[in-house]
Amino acid sequence: MQKHIRFAIVLAALPSMGGDNGKENGFIQPLLAGLETEKPEEIELANCLVLALPVYKDTGKRREWPCSLHAQPSIFQPDIDMELLASASNELAALSQRKSLKPGDRVVLTGILRAETVTFPTGETQTINRLALTQAPQMVVKEKRVSTTIYEQQRKHR
Repeated sequence: MQKHIRFAIVLAALPSMGGDNGKENGFIQPLLAGLETEKPEEIELANCLVLALPVYKDTGKRREWPCSLHAQPSIFQPDIDMELLASASNELAALSQRKSLKPGDRVVLTGILRAETVTFPTGETQTINRLALTQAPQMVVKEKRVSTTIYEQQRKHR
């Protein structure tokens, strides 16, 4: 019992402020050598079909650009066939928005791919593929643009 009291007194006597290069409260935090996570690999998806119109959001502090796509097989990547959600933030979001992607466009995407598995209460699982863009999308083929303004539609009917 005497040891516990001395130990508590020693801890109380040590400075409580941190910032001594990892020596907080007199203890040295061991280095986490060997526990580093592996660096995510950048991937290029060469044949992506835009499925939905991207929705650009600018809150003033943060800019976001999510887009739903289908990465399809190509000559160089015959094994790839997946739906994914690509996203960009801040400056890259603004650059991506300038591409004016529309459903049906084909683009090349470069980014870090992450697969998330979601389990529903029914027991069903679904994998969601997310691509964090590291470069703005590169347009390969533009789908024919159709004007949807009333003025243009009326003009064509005359």
